[in-house]
Amino acid sequence: MKLLRLIGAFCGIGSLVFCGFILLFNPYTHSSAEPDVLTSFAVIYLVPVTLAIYASISLKPKLLILCSIWALLLSLYCLTTPSVFRFLVIGPILLFIIGIKMLKNKRSN
Repeated sequence: MKLLRLIGAFCGIGSLVFCGFILLFNPYTHSSAEPDVLTSFAVIYLVPVTLAIYASISLKPKLLILCSIWALLLSLYCLTTPSVFRFLVIGPILLFIIGIKMLKNKRSN
């Protein structure tokens, strides 16, 4: 379980750093994103990933699964783009898998 906690926290923090980097230092426009784009990403991606980090550390697999699905909605949209934004899908998918593993481990104990 400790390893799952560590991997979940690492995936969440990595997702936050990657999303923040591409929002603030967009490699295609060489400028920061508009305020409405930042607000949308905050509500649809950054908040659930932050909650997923908390859920991963505190061993709450149901919350982790819910947050990963919440963040996956925007990630699937970004997956259709032919740019670096398509890699946003990696974090929520890994968090979902870790949530399922945590839930299975918790039920077996």
